[in-house]
Formats: sequence, structure tokens, C-alpha cells
Amino acid sequence: MAKKQSPARLLFLFQQYINNECNEETLAELLEGLKDTSADQYLDTVSLSLWEAIKKHNSKTLTEVMKMELQAEARQLISESDNRKPVYKLSKRPSYRKIAAAIILFISLGAAFYIFDGTNRTDSKEQVELAMEYFQSGARQRKHMSLPDGSVIYLNSDTKLGIRTASFNREKREVWLEEGEAFFEVAKNPEKPFIVHTQDLETTVKGTSFNVKAYKELDESSVSVRNGKVQVHNENKLLGTLTQNRQIVYNKITGRFDEQQASWKDPAAWMESRLVMKQANVKELKLRLKQHFGVDVEIKENALQGKLLSCSFHNRVSLKEVLDGITLLYGLKYDISNPGKAIIYK
Repeated sequence: MAKKQSPARLLFLFQQYINNECNEETLAELLEGLKDTSADQYLDTVSLSLWEAIKKHNSKTLTEVMKMELQAEARQLISESDNRKPVYKLSKRPSYRKIAAAIILFISLGAAFYIFDGTNRTDSKEQVELAMEYFQSGARQRKHMSLPDGSVIYLNSDTKLGIRTASFNREKREVWLEEGEAFFEVAKNPEKPFIVHTQDLETTVKGTSFNVKAYKELDESSVSVRNGKVQVHNENKLLGTLTQNRQIVYNKITGRFDEQQASWKDPAAWMESRLVMKQANVKELKLRLKQHFGVDVEIKENALQGKLLSCSFHNRVSLKEVLDGITLLYGLKYDISNPGKAIIYK
């Protein structure tokens, strides 16, 4: 028996479908979820809510025909689900669908929980407010996502980001970077600050773009700014206010931090598949080579102990070229004869 999906997940998948962003796996998941007996209620509620949201957004240009289109599209999903032969090539749809889907996903999500959860617990509202939707990228995989406020987030590989979808964009815009690295292009809104939480840092902006590195396996976290103004806190302590090409590097072990001038293009090089490291220790070297080439790196005989590596490679660089450069610089050797593994030794 298939696992029943949460209302939040169904709304998220429905949004992806309308945005023409479903792949074969996520569309199959949506169709499976719509086989539930409450699917008709779900589709009616979503289509009506979408219509109300659309009317509020631009009531002068929308007609009753559009409402019928939304309902027909929802019914088509059910039809595809019943036939068990979903069509994965989706046609492009008017932009108003994207606007409405985003509005319904993030603003009306609380109401959706009451409609579909099927329980009458007294603490359900509190649970809705705290419900976190997670977005993840896999190994050697990069993703991007658009938020309803117009902001865009790019996820580096092996990254996990959480959003409390029920309360996002009410009084403020908060996300939790639980693991990995992300680049944020934040839509300007002075009334609603955009806050990125990591294990040690809290980054607050009102409209800017910046990179946040927060890998649990590394000793340091960093925030680097492309444009705008960014405030970085550790707990309640303000570490600094950053502007273009400034960054803060925070040591998670010692609690010390350093604010410095640094081109934003270096921390964000991963977005162009370039391999760039600045004062990287062995832990970061292993992480970056794993991300870039999918290899596990073994350092024998403390060959790189105490070394901090700075390098920049183009996006078509090979593992051999990188290891040639590193070993030549430090007078070392390497072995990549075993697939998926690189050994550096004296």
C-alpha cells in the first residue's frame, strides 16, 4: 500500500506540475497521491483557492474561462492517474498559474492542512506553523528553486534546505540551511527580512545576493556577498555587516571569525562548475574533489598536514590536472588507478 502523502507535499508537487517543473519521478509521485479517495476534495479546494488568489492578483484580466481551465487541468491529472499512463511531456502554461501556485503553496498552506489532514487535534495549528518542508540536492547534483516572494535559491551538491512553508513570507522570510552550500538571490522587501539560519550563523538581508557555506564536516562556515548589504550574527552577537565582495569566515571550533575582502565569484564558482579553493585545508580539499569528480581522497603519511591550498581551475578540468598541480606544488605523488578513489602520498 502506498504511503499517504502529506498535504504540504501534495501542494508542493502540484505547484511543480503547474510550473512545468515535474520530472518523471515527481509527477509519478503526484499521480500516486491523487489516487487517494480525498483527491476530489483536494482538487476542488486547490482549484478554487487558485482562482481566488488569481482574482486578488490581477482581477481585471482574468475570466471565468481560466477557472474552468484550472479545474480541467486538475481533472486531467485524475484521469492520468486512473489510466496509470501519465504523460510526462508537459506543455507550457500561462504565467498566472505560476503566480497562483506559489501563492497557494506558501500563503494558504495552513488552510490546506486543516482541509486534508483528517484530524481535529487542538495543537494542529501549532504543528502547521512548525512544519518544515525540505529541499535537497544529491551527490554531484545542483538544483535551483524559486520562492513565492520572487527570491531564487541555488543549491550546491549534497545540500539540505528547510522552509516552514506555512509561515514563510508573512512577517519575515526564513530558511534553514541544515547542510551544504547555497547561493541566494533575494527579492527586495524592506518590510520582510530574509533570514538564512545555519548551525552557527544567522544571515539577515532585505534584498541582495550572497553565498553561504555551511558543511557540517568542515570547521569553518562563511558568508560572501555579491551585492547589497548582509548582516551576519552568531546567536545574538553581530559579527559584521557585509557589502559587495566582503565575506566573513567563522571558525566553528574556536568561535573566532575574520571579515575580509574577497571576490564573490570565488565562493560561488561552483555555480559555473569551476573548482576554486582559497586557503583550503585537507578536509575541504577532500570535500571539493568528492563534489567535483565523485572520488574519495585518501591522504597518506600526513602528506598535506598543515597545508592550506589556494587554486582555481576551469570547469572542464580533469582530476589528473588537479592532482598534477597539487602534487607538483608540494613535491608529492598520487594514484588514481582505482576508480572512485584518489591517493596522495609522499
